[in-house]
Amino acid sequence: MRRSNMYQQILEKKLILDSRKPYSTEVRKQIKEMGRCDLIYTSLHLDGSPIKKEQLQRILQGDVVPEVTLNDHVAIERYLDTLTLMENLMGMESDVSLKVIEELHGMSCGTDRTVWRKSNPILYTLDYNPPHWQEIREKMEQFIKWSYQAEEKLAGNILLKAAYLHHKMIEIYPFEQNSESTARLVLYYSLLRDGYPIFELRLSESEYNTSIIEYLKHKNIEPFYKAVERGIFNKLDVLLQMTEE
Repeated sequence: MRRSNMYQQILEKKLILDSRKPYSTEVRKQIKEMGRCDLIYTSLHLDGSPIKKEQLQRILQGDVVPEVTLNDHVAIERYLDTLTLMENLMGMESDVSLKVIEELHGMSCGTDRTVWRKSNPILYTLDYNPPHWQEIREKMEQFIKWSYQAEEKLAGNILLKAAYLHHKMIEIYPFEQNSESTARLVLYYSLLRDGYPIFELRLSESEYNTSIIEYLKHKNIEPFYKAVERGIFNKLDVLLQMTEE
């Protein structure tokens, strides 16, 4: 995939933002709050929740929002815990690894230990049969090995690497539940590790699933990559405005 004009602009915007660091305490706080909201809203929305962004913002500010389901309230708390875990892993400079993936999955699902898939589901929404469960461990090890070589193979395009990590993980479908949401966490974590902000992935549930199907059937990463690229571009614009002196 050739570098787009948008990607070149993203690199330029990131250079400007990096030159403005360190940000003030207030700006860092605002960026963190925005990131929390963007990640949680994206995941709830793409998992089919009807929650509105304004409702989520109120909950994150400590308000009680009776219209939001108990399940969504529980999921929000788990995602907040997962974001704290991400910060801790970043502090230890942890690469994407099987252990990191297991920890992100376990925290976001509220489980003490990660259970790798031991069934062979048919994913009707994606019109896809994932690999046999006995192949998962080997395929996940190959996945991690690929991630270490990805930047060189993809001409240093960090955004493209993150998009591939997301789709390749869904292709393996390693967990009994929440493989899609954990794939999104891996995408965000990978981008954070490389200095990019959390952003809102502005796809409908249908568009999101279609982008996954395009990859599973035709190895076409472009629809999803373009959404990642757009999301990062828009978020960097916001951050440039916030950090202007």
